[in-house]
Amino acid sequence: MSEEATAPNMSREEAQEQALKQVEFYFADANLPFDKFLFTLTRKDPEGWVPIETIASFKRMRPVKDVLGLEGIAEALRKSEELLEVNEAADRVRRRKELVQVTDGHSRSIYAKGFPDEYPELQMDLEKFFAQFGKINGVRMRRESEKPRKFKNSVFVEFANSEELDAFMAKARSVEPVEDGGHGIKYKDQPLDVMSKPAYVAMKMKEKGIDPSTNSKPQGPRKFNAFRELEREKHSGADEKSESSRAEPLEFEYNGKTLTTTPDGSIDEDQVTFPVDSVLRFKNAASGGSWKDLKDTLSTMHPTSFVEFPDGAVEGVVGFKEPVSDEKLQEIQDKNITVGGQSVTWERVDEASAKQFYVERAKFRATFLLDRREQDRSQRGRGGRGGRGGRGRGRGGQRGGNRGFSRGNSDKRKSDGPPEIGAKRART
Repeated sequence: MSEEATAPNMSREEAQEQALKQVEFYFADANLPFDKFLFTLTRKDPEGWVPIETIASFKRMRPVKDVLGLEGIAEALRKSEELLEVNEAADRVRRRKELVQVTDGHSRSIYAKGFPDEYPELQMDLEKFFAQFGKINGVRMRRESEKPRKFKNSVFVEFANSEELDAFMAKARSVEPVEDGGHGIKYKDQPLDVMSKPAYVAMKMKEKGIDPSTNSKPQGPRKFNAFRELEREKHSGADEKSESSRAEPLEFEYNGKTLTTTPDGSIDEDQVTFPVDSVLRFKNAASGGSWKDLKDTLSTMHPTSFVEFPDGAVEGVVGFKEPVSDEKLQEIQDKNITVGGQSVTWERVDEASAKQFYVERAKFRATFLLDRREQDRSQRGRGGRGGRGGRGRGRGGQRGGNRGFSRGNSDKRKSDGPPEIGAKRART
């Protein structure tokens, strides 16, 4: 049964509960600092607001949106007691609290293996299963590193508190204890192999002949960590001098018009222009589809500017460099374009929403260019080669400019201007 099929059976009360639970997870200390796409969205707005429409486009939120709509989701999020805040217009949400760096998440996590092969509702079923043992911060389905990234039939689960973790592990050790775990936990009558995450990691290091005392770093790309990026930002010139220098106006071209940054580093939204009837929304995509394949296909039909399609989403937005006539829209619809192997439907985006897409992109471009200017000056100030050499080295060192962020996983989002925000990793 697909998520779409389950939506009509969800009551309004259930949908509200699911909306609040899911969005609080997205913004929680256990998730937000490691979710590059969402964290970067919170940084794009000076006050940390994120469009509820964007949150509602995530895969796990689509059944909720089908029941509640955007206004209903906003209403549900207003019930957050401590973590979330919804703006007066009910179209944006943000954290109320400062992020807190969690240092003991690893020690509060377990490894469990013995689950069935993946099916559409498995993630939700796993969350419900582990919730019976206490409050859970997250259930991570472990996958192969190579595409199609098959489920390994095992998970990492982070408990919210140590007492409930200890009770869970005691139950696991009650049957055939192994290492620091055992087989006392069953999933649908199937005994699970359970052990603490620290013990599992130590076991794998021993199997691979890795000496823990060497502090060997794992191979592969480094995972995003907001606190590491903030620390890097702090030491890359984000002091009072650099803040004042960011207030220095910077001019740049955007959609054929010259924009000038304001003292707070933003832009005058009223100055942003864009082609009328140039933004379309697509729906019914399969999670995991490629923005690049979609853009390549559309570019053969009409000059394409950008594709907004976060990882895990099942709908997105496409901006074109020229207006899309009714005839061209019909041609795109008749093309029966698939995203992730699933045919998508198309509709126009109203002009107010379309402008907001272009405004957000203009803001991001302004931030990117201001960051690059600061990096260039910082490189020269540290005694770099100066001139073009110094600037080139600065760009190479930081690879882009989203306040010091790297380009990251760019296979889901695209911009013709500066590097776009990295893709959101699946956190469902």
